[in-house]
Amino acid sequence: MLKPFVVPTILLAALAFSPVTRAQTGRPPQPGAANSQQGASGAGENQNIHLDGWDRPAQALQATGKKPGPAPVHDLSGTWEPVPRYRDGVFASGPRDMPSDAKHEAMMPYTPLGKKTMASHKAGFGVNIAPISQINDPFDHCDPIGFPRIELFNLRGLQILQTKDEVLLLYQNTRTWRNIWTDGRPLPKLEDLTEQRWFGYSVGKWVDDTTLVVETNGLNDTTWIDNTGRPHSDELVVEETFHRVDELNFDLTIKITDPKMYTEPWYPLKNFRLGMNAPTFDIREMICAVSEQENFNSLLQNVVPTATDDKK
Repeated sequence: MLKPFVVPTILLAALAFSPVTRAQTGRPPQPGAANSQQGASGAGENQNIHLDGWDRPAQALQATGKKPGPAPVHDLSGTWEPVPRYRDGVFASGPRDMPSDAKHEAMMPYTPLGKKTMASHKAGFGVNIAPISQINDPFDHCDPIGFPRIELFNLRGLQILQTKDEVLLLYQNTRTWRNIWTDGRPLPKLEDLTEQRWFGYSVGKWVDDTTLVVETNGLNDTTWIDNTGRPHSDELVVEETFHRVDELNFDLTIKITDPKMYTEPWYPLKNFRLGMNAPTFDIREMICAVSEQENFNSLLQNVVPTATDDKK
């Protein structure tokens, strides 16, 4: 649970910046500064110390001066974070390669339905920024964040485990996981699915020794693609490319294909770098708790957001 001092901290921060979108247990939310991360001991970003879940200083292995060896074959195992800065995956105003600003929104290949649906989404950031009382972000009510948003907003710690039949992705964000089947099964046809899923159905294939390509469909269409409200339909297919660059790094590329909402595929991330942490690194807990989210929203319902830089 959040400690008693958290609530006034939230309120003061909200008055200074735009609202970020949620209260999560374990650490106080930082409205307008979603890239902050403070340990329970009080040491954190202000002192430029990156702490793991046990409040121990931590850093990516390449930052220690260790020279990376060659990439292992068909292996993404490890605990990863964005590099060179562990907060580089905090995409409050939209993913790195397609942020939600006037320039990039003009480049978005919306269909008429996509443009109409996007306009109906009132977000805490981006071109559709709205006062707290008008935001209709489903994650603000602690609905599951869903995929691909879990990788396109607040991408932090990510632990990857592998078996002979699947790759498991364990996320710091909302403390959830995805399973990617690598046993040769095909991606299911939409007409054969009995349910939509928050994180979809995923199958992966190693296209060479160091590159895993993953396709995901069957996604719940009530979720948003990113933190700024980009929409999707039940026909969304997300393609992820995990390319292991060397022993300590892999690059992530994400392609969005949804013929109902977009006239052509688009890329929110291209070659986004993640680096390996030490084997003893403990991923922090970030959980959206309904009771804390309701308290957060009630405190800030009259705050009018203003434009801000999510890297502050």
